[in-house]
Amino acid sequence: MKRETSAYERVMFHYSNKGPMYFAFKLNIRGSLTREQVSEALIKTADEYPLATVRVEKLADKRQFITTDDVPEFTLTVKANFTGEWSDEVVTSLQEPFDNEKGPMARFKLLQSGDENSLIAVFHHAVCDGVGALIFLEEFMKFLSNPAKSIVIPDDDSWAPMLHKVIHPDNLKTIEGFGLPEFATDKGYTQIEVKEQEPVNFPCLPFALQSVSLSKEETSRVVLRAKESGVTVHAYAGALILQCFAEEFGPQKGYTRTIQSPINFRPQLVEGAEKMFGLFNGLVTAECDCSLQRSTAEIAHQIKESFQSTISSLKPLSGYYNFMEYYLDGVEDPELLYENREERGTPMNYDFSFSNLGRVSLEQKYGDFILEEIYGPVFSAAKGERVIGAVTFQGRLFMTLIYDSACFDHEIGVRIWQNVIKKIKNL
Repeated sequence: MKRETSAYERVMFHYSNKGPMYFAFKLNIRGSLTREQVSEALIKTADEYPLATVRVEKLADKRQFITTDDVPEFTLTVKANFTGEWSDEVVTSLQEPFDNEKGPMARFKLLQSGDENSLIAVFHHAVCDGVGALIFLEEFMKFLSNPAKSIVIPDDDSWAPMLHKVIHPDNLKTIEGFGLPEFATDKGYTQIEVKEQEPVNFPCLPFALQSVSLSKEETSRVVLRAKESGVTVHAYAGALILQCFAEEFGPQKGYTRTIQSPINFRPQLVEGAEKMFGLFNGLVTAECDCSLQRSTAEIAHQIKESFQSTISSLKPLSGYYNFMEYYLDGVEDPELLYENREERGTPMNYDFSFSNLGRVSLEQKYGDFILEEIYGPVFSAAKGERVIGAVTFQGRLFMTLIYDSACFDHEIGVRIWQNVIKKIKNL
């Protein structure tokens, strides 16, 4: 299978050669599990989601493709009698670069201690988002518990769907009604000054990773407070965390703080998109008044209203659609453009990014195996990013905080995280 890369994928692949653009999940599985069982389940899951098993191929005419041809199987590293910290293993798994020209676009690590198994799955962000990764992992658990399960192999038209090609017709009509973006007709940005670039080694970033798992009772209190406040759990938890950042930085830098969150575009796409494995997300931010006299509920309402109005406007989806449709029109060498353009990437103008995937649909029991915990998505935070990942599984909320400790003071990070946990447990 083979197709040309989209502008979205292409920019992700380009910058991932310069630093990590990956994310991880950690699943705790109880049961007698072997390497062979995991490998077999991964191979079958890869057959259903071949987009995870691609490599990048660039032709002499600068066109770029992803292909499943001549790609090795997933790497599975097994550590028996494991006694260390799983968080350290996640960090090392995120630090290692992917070979985009070799593939595949996911790798796995199994930490074993008796019947306790921690499976770490790392995905390249150029091929999928957090929702897509959970779709992959859910299918993996089904194959793990039932090796005889039928494999549904996609065809050439459905194996690697692209965001701008699967927008719901009604939403596409609205987006087209906004008119063309300036860069569709004004190609001045393509007139770049090509600068000599010094080769840069792939950095090994000193990530700091912290986590917390809440009991069902503690999680239910978060849900109850959100319901009482008339907001989503995402908005309420986001407001509570934002207050912790405001308490830390407000006295010196002001109490107007900003939260960023990924958007899952699948609800705005064609029917069936909710089960698509791929890259279908974007980013939104909300600036909030986090003055000390304001309640969590007030801040949560501000977050909810800002996010809802932005997302429902279709403007974020429109931005990604236009980028993918028009940005590289007439560009002979996209990588040369990306390398020499003045503006690079998303600005770090927010306190933290909150990637909350909500209630996940995975089961607790899979045949002889018990799925006990899920942590993620844990992103390879770079350039000062602070990323909080959250999932609610079997009535329990699991959260992580990751940052580059060379860019964000670790002592402050620990203090903020302890404050977050304290606020949640004191609800």
